[in-house]
Amino acid sequence: MPVAAASFMTHSANSRETGRTLARQLQESFREPPSLVVSYLTVNHDQEGFLEGLGDVLGREIAVVGCSTQGVVGRGFIREEGYAAGVMGLGGAGVSVANGVVHDIQDDTLEKGRALGRTIRQGLPSAPSAVVLHYDALCGVDPDRLLEGLFRELGCPILGGAAAHSFSYQALRETYVYHGTQVATRAAVAFGICGDFRVEIAHAHGCSPAGVELTVTRARDNLLFELDGARASDVWEEICGDISTLSSQVTALAIGVPQPGSDQYLVRSAYSIDPESGAIVLGPAIPEGTKIMLHHRSIEEVLEGSRRMGESLAARLAGRSARAVFGFECGARTRPFLGDEATLAENLGVQRAVAGEPAWIGMFPWGELVPVAGRPAFHNYAYSLLVLAD
Repeated sequence: MPVAAASFMTHSANSRETGRTLARQLQESFREPPSLVVSYLTVNHDQEGFLEGLGDVLGREIAVVGCSTQGVVGRGFIREEGYAAGVMGLGGAGVSVANGVVHDIQDDTLEKGRALGRTIRQGLPSAPSAVVLHYDALCGVDPDRLLEGLFRELGCPILGGAAAHSFSYQALRETYVYHGTQVATRAAVAFGICGDFRVEIAHAHGCSPAGVELTVTRARDNLLFELDGARASDVWEEICGDISTLSSQVTALAIGVPQPGSDQYLVRSAYSIDPESGAIVLGPAIPEGTKIMLHHRSIEEVLEGSRRMGESLAARLAGRSARAVFGFECGARTRPFLGDEATLAENLGVQRAVAGEPAWIGMFPWGELVPVAGRPAFHNYAYSLLVLAD
């Protein structure tokens, strides 16, 4: 078998013992130690303790890459809030994996992305078929610059997402990335993979244009202060009503940034709104002078997009078996918008569409990375899948 993969999930609370338990399950699933372990945790866990638990069983030299997340997905399993942990082991004779980490990514971001790309390229026997990237969402980094640097070195599909924490927290706190047994902030981690398998990528958007076009008249970095000369927060409040909390009503509105030469938009959500300055806090920057299109979403649009994504993936996989699936679904789509029951139904439907029973691991990021027109791009409110298949 060219790809060996196994995934396990748990909602146990003892972090170090949880790491040991999942590591033993991985150990029992592989004849040889896996080449890489991908791990996602909610922030209720003792992050260091969990990784130490993995190392207790698998050894301190095991390659681990991952990040904190709003929620974890496995086959038939979704856990948002509370204690949740998921791992996937990758190995097999037909698989080569390389990983790396860069720190202080908010400074000299383009070069940090290039350095990460060089590390991955030098660790593989051939060009990567795909790369998965995770980074600290709250350190002020512009993810577009990080993606550009990584893509310049690798030129392959890049997926993944920003690290996250519980959506229920009233204030933004730290998010974390993992490299080996180390937990870091203001950092990015990635792994690249190549070998005897095929890569399939699928994604779904959860927004549609609302028909309201505005111009960004004042912005700095990832802070958007004015739209058509009015305070950005006033524009949001006029449409959504009370913006004192990021309720589902407020987060149903988004910004679409047009793509040159096409009718597609890259969607940006409001991470937070500062009532004092009137600024909307975004992920990547939107330059002054950009004409944006306001977008809206509905539960029906989100669910229908996921259904079409599953059908498209099933058609492309016809006659082939999926071995491993990585999922990245925006944390503003799930419990905060769809609710627990609809989120579970949505993900079960996508899983049923993929033939066989591949190892499956998913996380809920704050910003999704999806290729668009052959280049990596940052999205919000999206759901993407990376599939390794025969």
